[in-house]
Amino acid sequence: MAILGDIRKQTWLLVVVIGVAMLAFVAGDLFSENSVVKRMFTGDPNEVGNINGESISVAEFINAQSNAGSNQNLSQNQISQQVWNNLITQKVISAHAEKVGLEVSDDEVWNFMAQQYGMPDASQLKTQVGQLKTQAEQGVQGAGQAYQNFIMMFEEAKPNLLRQKYLDLVTMGVATTSKEAEFQQVGNIQNATIDYAFASYDDLKKKYKVEVTDDEINAYIKKYPKYFKSEATVDLSYVYFPAQPSAEDEQATLNEIKKYVTGTVSVDEVNKVNDTIPAFVNAENDSIYVTKYSDRPFVNQFITRNEIQQFASQLPEDYVNFLMNGSVGQVGGPFKTGGAYQLVKISKSKEIADSINSSHILISYKGATDPSITRTREEARVLADSILAKTNVGNFTQMVNQYSEDQGSKVKNGNIGWTSSSSQSIAQEYLQFLNTHKTGEIGITESRFGFHIIKIDGVKNTTGYQFANILKEIKPSQATSDKNFADARNFAQEVQGKSLNEFANLAQQKGFNYNSVDNVTRYYTQPLVDPSTGFSNEKDNEILRWAFNKGTKPGSSFLFTTGNEDQIIVFVSNKSPKGLASAKAVRAEVEPILVQQKLAKMVDEKLGANPSLDAYVSNFGAERGSSSLTFGSAQIAGKGAEPNVAGAAFGMKPGTTSKAIKGNAGIYVINLKSLAEAPKVEDATFLIEQINQQAKQRMNQQLIPSIIMSADIEDTRMEKLDRQQMQ
Repeated sequence: MAILGDIRKQTWLLVVVIGVAMLAFVAGDLFSENSVVKRMFTGDPNEVGNINGESISVAEFINAQSNAGSNQNLSQNQISQQVWNNLITQKVISAHAEKVGLEVSDDEVWNFMAQQYGMPDASQLKTQVGQLKTQAEQGVQGAGQAYQNFIMMFEEAKPNLLRQKYLDLVTMGVATTSKEAEFQQVGNIQNATIDYAFASYDDLKKKYKVEVTDDEINAYIKKYPKYFKSEATVDLSYVYFPAQPSAEDEQATLNEIKKYVTGTVSVDEVNKVNDTIPAFVNAENDSIYVTKYSDRPFVNQFITRNEIQQFASQLPEDYVNFLMNGSVGQVGGPFKTGGAYQLVKISKSKEIADSINSSHILISYKGATDPSITRTREEARVLADSILAKTNVGNFTQMVNQYSEDQGSKVKNGNIGWTSSSSQSIAQEYLQFLNTHKTGEIGITESRFGFHIIKIDGVKNTTGYQFANILKEIKPSQATSDKNFADARNFAQEVQGKSLNEFANLAQQKGFNYNSVDNVTRYYTQPLVDPSTGFSNEKDNEILRWAFNKGTKPGSSFLFTTGNEDQIIVFVSNKSPKGLASAKAVRAEVEPILVQQKLAKMVDEKLGANPSLDAYVSNFGAERGSSSLTFGSAQIAGKGAEPNVAGAAFGMKPGTTSKAIKGNAGIYVINLKSLAEAPKVEDATFLIEQINQQAKQRMNQQLIPSIIMSADIEDTRMEKLDRQQMQ
């Protein structure tokens, strides 16, 4: 009661407390993850970017990324960048297509998919997909995944069809006039004769020390900002320690596999059990022996020596000699193959089909091969089954002549000749039938050509061999891995807080693997470390996420360990924000352009108002030459195509001399000796289609990149996705 009395006396305090609580509640809402205030400063947390104001949501991006990564052997960054590019392209095209009223219906997609599956119409495909869906709902093994794969392909087809529709619409507007064709014809025929003096850029640069400053490169960048937009980048240096086996590890593996040559007794000191391992050559069951002692499973396939020859160049010579000349029961090796040692036993041999002679009766259907055939696939199946029922070896030729729709083999009584058992040149369904039937047998199979009633006319056999392999991978021992980690950890500790020069110098002093990579974007698609070194790049995405984190400053370093215990210490030497590219980043691209401009200006200033070839030769060491050229091809004898020179020549008057001309290979000064009169063109219409096709090809190649370049694209993947993963 006393407390209540105090509160009544100080009601102002209660109002303040409640007010503060309400303010805290409102403020908490204002600055929550999805609040309006927070969105004003950090953007919508549910989108990874937008194009011309159209959002790309986190869910949309992650779903597309998951689909792309399910069946492609790509790195995480490569998948992310590929998905981003695809989404940008789809949305750009969709927006442009919508403006002109283009769309793709589900029926169009069904018809397209039916064609991809070799079906005559969409109704048949719908029936089969419906059956697949039912099987998926019933839990039939594999049906669910197959149905989901189809749905994914169906969804991917729609934007691809819309893209093609849009390109087709735009290219329909590409047209070439007869005047353009006449101009092209004149350009191909009219001839100009020039004398020239030429000095290569390399020779001029050696003689005149032309330098390009960062300020000059930055001025060029600002002049063409669209071409030099840059994402945020980092410069990284790194020292890496691949988890590679030592010479001692390799010798230990060799010693281990030699035990299987002579046999040995394995002693388990812990359980006090001895295991007698017989020599490989004496193994009673090679399959069980390999399964028990090899790092890789037994393969029961029979291989001919002709097939061995096909991949002989990939194996050591002594290994190939054994495979080609050894006898059944014999053991060869150890052979070193890549990162492993192998013992090989020729386990068994048997006669297998080398080539098969066959004849067939083809019953096709609408959409398969011959456009004149109108029967449905089901009608073709019924007909083929009825023919098979009344066909035998004795009347096969008669049935071929009466029914077969393969005109090429029909004249040879249906015979298609000898086919290799591993041929890639015939339908694989047909080949599978050949490899699973004997001489004289008749049966039916289906391929994309239709239904085949096949007769096996003969089989040529050859000897096939089954090989049992004991393989031991050469792996780093625990002692080697421990030393590798210790070296990496000690180096990481030594370089904490050091400068880039100290980081690099210390690595080189210790003889460690040091390298650097500059201008790396967050979704850099190339491996940070050259894969040929044996180093795993599985941590690249994690490294870049760390490097681009706001808390990671230039001078920071960190040790990363891969799944196979490779170690890498990464040092951030520089970070550049999003915007126009830095002079350092584009110097390799821009510097040659500016050097050429400076050299041309230098030549013009030196030659003055009345340039001459002699002055260019005497002052710059240029070489002289003469050439005839046309405007169309612009070929200078011995120099190749020089369109700038041709353009200048056809714009001059005979007897005049040009100023410096920037060519492809160097700088020219030319004197126009003569210009042939433009020919009178009677008819150049034959060029119209050629020019038209070239224009359409350029349109197809350049249209989409150009409209993407002109779009307003905001990429916030790094800010949104990395922040979620770091939380």
